[in-house]
Parts: sequence; C-alpha cells; structure tokens
Amino acid sequence: MDFPLNLQKMRRTKIICTIGPAVSSYEKIVELIESGMNVARLNFSHGTYADHLDIIEKLKRARKETQVSLAIMLDTKGPKIRLGSIEGGIVKLEKDQIWSLTQDIVKGDQNEATIVPGFIINEIPVGSRVLFDDGYIAGEVVDKTNKDLKVKILNAGSLKSGKSVNLPFTRLSLSSPTEKDIQDIHFGCDHDVEFIAASFVRSAEDIVAIKKILAERGKPEIQVIAKIENHEGITNFDSIVQIADGIMIARGDLGVEVPLMQVPKLQKMMIRKCSHAGKPSVTATQMLESMIKNPRPTRAEASDIANAIYDSTSAVMLSGETATGEYPIECVKMMKSIVEESEGDFDYKGFFNQYAAKAYNDVPSAVTLATVKTAYSCSATAIFAFTNAGSTARLLSRLRPEIPILGLTPLEKCFHQLSLYWGVIPVLYDKGRNFFESFSYLSDFALKHEIVKNGDLVLATVGTPFGVSGTTNTMMVDSIGFVLVRGKQGTGKRTHGKILLVPTAEGISSYTVRDRIIVITKCDASYLPLIHNAQAVLLQNLEEDLASEEFLLKEAESKGKPALIKADNAFNILHDGQLVTLDTENGIVYKGVVL
Repeated sequence: MDFPLNLQKMRRTKIICTIGPAVSSYEKIVELIESGMNVARLNFSHGTYADHLDIIEKLKRARKETQVSLAIMLDTKGPKIRLGSIEGGIVKLEKDQIWSLTQDIVKGDQNEATIVPGFIINEIPVGSRVLFDDGYIAGEVVDKTNKDLKVKILNAGSLKSGKSVNLPFTRLSLSSPTEKDIQDIHFGCDHDVEFIAASFVRSAEDIVAIKKILAERGKPEIQVIAKIENHEGITNFDSIVQIADGIMIARGDLGVEVPLMQVPKLQKMMIRKCSHAGKPSVTATQMLESMIKNPRPTRAEASDIANAIYDSTSAVMLSGETATGEYPIECVKMMKSIVEESEGDFDYKGFFNQYAAKAYNDVPSAVTLATVKTAYSCSATAIFAFTNAGSTARLLSRLRPEIPILGLTPLEKCFHQLSLYWGVIPVLYDKGRNFFESFSYLSDFALKHEIVKNGDLVLATVGTPFGVSGTTNTMMVDSIGFVLVRGKQGTGKRTHGKILLVPTAEGISSYTVRDRIIVITKCDASYLPLIHNAQAVLLQNLEEDLASEEFLLKEAESKGKPALIKADNAFNILHDGQLVTLDTENGIVYKGVVL
C-alpha cells in the first residue's frame, strides 16, 4: 500500500491537534490533515461516546482517503478535582470572603459549592493553598470540619460550574486510573486508537495499571503517553519516563501545581530526559492561545514554539486553538510555518555529538548511534529504518539526524504511531518477504517522492532475523539505483549502452568499439581512434596518472563524448556486454537503463 507524504516530508517536529466542535466535520478534518496535522487528540473530559465514535470514524475515513499516516490519541480525564454545579452556571467571588467547599451535593452559590471528589476534604490541611480555574482565582484553607473546607478568597473573580480545583504540593489519595478512565480505555480498545494519553500521572504504577488493562484486552500495541501535570509527576519523572511510551508536558495544570516560573526549566528537563530514554516528548498547552480569538499569534507565542523546537521536542500540541477556536485551520498552518522556520536553525550535528559521547550498553542503541554517525560521515541522503513495533525508528529519532528517517513497517497500527516520532516519514508495506524486497520498495518510494535520487547513499537499519520485533542489530550502507561504479569527474551528457573492456589499444579496431561504453586503464594518443568511435569512455587510472586524465577529458570535451575518470575498480566489476547507464554529472555507473 503506497501512502504519499502529503507534502510534509521536510518538517521533522510533529503537530497534534485537538478535535472539538470547531473541526468536527469531515471536511474540517481533511483540512487539518492537509494543513499539517499528524496526530488527532480526543479530549475525553468532554463529549459522549457517541460524539467520540463519530469523530473516530471520520478520522479513519479521512486518513484512508487522503492516504496519510494519522494517529488517534484518546486523552483521559484523569483524577481531576473540580467544582460541582453552580446556580445559574456562574458565581462571583470577592476578595477576602470566606467560601465553603463541601462534600454535600449542593447548588453552588455565593456561600458554598460542592467539591468533587468530596472525600479529599479529610486529606487537605488548614493552611493549604487552593487554586480555582487553572489558578485564575486563589484561596487559602483557614478552617475545616469533617465535611467542609473554609476557604479565604485571595483575589476576586467569577467561577463557572465544573471548573478545576488545584491543591499544589498537597498529597492526595486519588486513584488512577479512575473508573471513568477505565471505561474510556475500554472504548479506545474497542475502536482501535493508537495512543492513550493518561492525565495527572503521579507514578510509574499509574502507567503500569493502564498497560495491564490494554494487555488484558489484547491491545498491548496501543501506546501510553504520560501527561505530567503535578508535583508528584515531576518527583517521579525518572521512573515514569522508563515505563511510558512517551511524555506530554501539560503546562496548563503543571503551571498551577508547581510555581509558574519553574515551568520553562521543567519543560527543558523533561524533553532532555525523554531524548536520553528514547521516548517522544510532546509540548502542550497555550502554544497559540491568542489565536482562539485572533487570526495571528503574539510574538511571545511564536518564541514559545521556537524554543520548544530548539529544546528538541518531538511534537507540539494545539488544544482549544483547534477544538473551539475561531481560526483552527489557520492555527495549524501558523504552527507548521513557525516549526519549519525554527528547524532551519536547529544544531543537528551539535545535538548528535552530545549523544555520540554517551556509552550505550544495548545493541539497538549502539547500532542506531553508529547508523547516524556513518550517515554523516558518508554524506548519506536518508536513513531507512525497517521496523515492526517502531522501536528502530524511535531510537533513530532521538538522535535528531538532519536527514529524513523513512520508517517502513508492515503493520498499519505501527504505521500510524510513527506519525508522532520526530523526523520519521512512515511508510506502510506488508508484501516484503525479506529485507531486499523491502529495501527495493522503500528505494522506489523515496525516489518517487524526491527524497533521494539515483546514486545517493542511504543507511539502512534492520534486525535479523528480518521481521522480528526488538532485534535491531544490523547497519548497512547502500546506493539508490543499483550503483556499480563511482568515479571522480565526468564530462558530457548522460548515456546508456553496453560495456566493452579494453585492456590495451593494440589490436582493437574502431569498428569493434562502435556504440560501446569502453573501459580503459590509461589514455594517450594510441586510444584516439577508440575514443572517437566509442559511445562513452570509462577510465580506471592510477591515482598518480594525471596525464591520462588530462588527455581523456580534453579529447572528450572537444568531441562532446561522455567520459568518466577514476572509475574505481571498473575492470573487476563490469563485464563485456553488460548494459549500464553512465551518469557523468554525478560520476556514477548504474546497472541497466536509468532515465
């Protein structure tokens, strides 16, 4: 199955878009894909299962009809604390007033409101800081009973029903995943999503619990992204990143749960540790927030995106900007343009050199490191990664090579999951019975999409036995287009014809060489009749034999005859009657006719 690139082959950092009312139609989803969306996020804090199923079906139809890789991400609600229902939907709070949070189910008003879940009241000590609506209203617990908290409001503002409640640095016994999360995960299994984004992850055990559910459902290939948005998640980050399949830096709640001024350095820390662990990182929340209402972003937002790129984030995410904003398509296009501009300034080799100095004890990491290093050494044009579960492509991706990584997989699930990985162009092909058939297909794919051209060197990374997950142990350098011989300098136009080996000019008639590409080991006046009658000339001369080079180039140029000097090992590789193509511009001899 041949999936075109959707004209996105040059952008390395991936874009995640949240699907909501603003882009819920099939036509808008297609527009998002064409504008640059790589992953579609469904926020299960909102909407019904019927709503989500409708979107999933549209996404699957759109990716099939547009023939692109597009992952579907189910984002769980998580163990979030919130306000209950408020009379009239909104209440205005004044500075210094005392407001009660209660376990009882009440209609919220100026005096009190329900906090959900109510049992946490017993775990919140007097003196705790309470933040409402992502921190826009702050309060402090000044008194409590068995079922109520008395909160002094520190700044005036209005609160709506269901708004968030955050308790920074307060340890709470909230279960994760919640019952709703478990139901949502089962829904994701039923409808075969690619990723589960787990909200409010506090420890590695939260991820293990979700992976256990997926395994029990027979869906272990669904990957789990840990959303880090509280102090416990930061504290336990090192163990979380080892278990999770990726990390989302959810800066909204994180900036409420920890001091706001710490968020930038925490973002950098998490992206760096994700790279070390070989896991994708997603930078999320308020990246183009102003474009919810305005057609253009602020300068600060453009700088925020650029700095995430310079930090080497794998992906950037749009939330309300695409879900409910007035300019969802423009947001994606703007994000794409800022990303592409910023990637032009990224120090790819400097980044790689940091990792090249690190010792890797596992074979796949060592092989992928050697692959990228060799790619730079031989000026390769692309890296071919043959992968079943995506691990080969993921390990290459973390090294941030400047050249594209083409990830070929026979599995459609992996094909879509690769759309999250930095720098990876996913390719789906399930008919390759062995490495050579798959390499041939990927070469044709890369040529078709102008990622490579005939004669280019590529690096291939694969596991043996071929097709078995987790066996990355082989690296090879190969050429595109069945390259037989490389030379130093050519002259004349590209041509093709049959080979004739001419070890000496003595005894060879001009008629014999007519319409042949002759191969000679030296060149002087005795070869003139042969040069004039041959179709083209390959000179396999010694390094110090500059006289032969000068003689042939001068004569060939004067007669408009295609010629190539220093055709390495041509006498041993080529044989009489062999059909080849001489590419004088690139100094290459190909097997067969290459147009």
